[in-house]
Amino acid sequence: VHRSPRRKWQVFPGRNRFYCDGRIMMARQTGVFYLTLVLILLTSGLFFAFDCPFLATHLTPAIPAVGAVLFVFVMGMLFRASFSDPGVLPRATPDEAADLERQIDSTGCSKPPPRTREVLVKGQAVKLKYCFTCKIFRPPRASHCSLCDNC
Repeated sequence: VHRSPRRKWQVFPGRNRFYCDGRIMMARQTGVFYLTLVLILLTSGLFFAFDCPFLATHLTPAIPAVGAVLFVFVMGMLFRASFSDPGVLPRATPDEAADLERQIDSTGCSKPPPRTREVLVKGQAVKLKYCFTCKIFRPPRASHCSLCDNC
């Protein structure tokens, strides 16, 4: 039996949901997204149903047109922000984690592994912090999120 290899998103250990063959990534808690969607649709619907007819006849039809453009822009940005990958760092594979543990064990010390590592990037020393959950040294400005369980 020939099985195709599993993609990384199919075995992803974080608290996320994936759609469209891994192209769309969402949080498991989708309630905030749906609440935001309902509030935007409700307020925009009320604006277009009651205010726009008055504004178009008594002032100028440009106001409803601008409102429609802004509505489309807001909805597009909501979907883009909700369905895009926020920049999740991949966790270490079991082989990578075992290799890191071997490097730590080869020092012969019984103390815990170092929490930071310095690497040179374009001649500058950059301090990387270790994430014990993801088993990686994460770059500056990255942190582990307790909600989605990812760096």
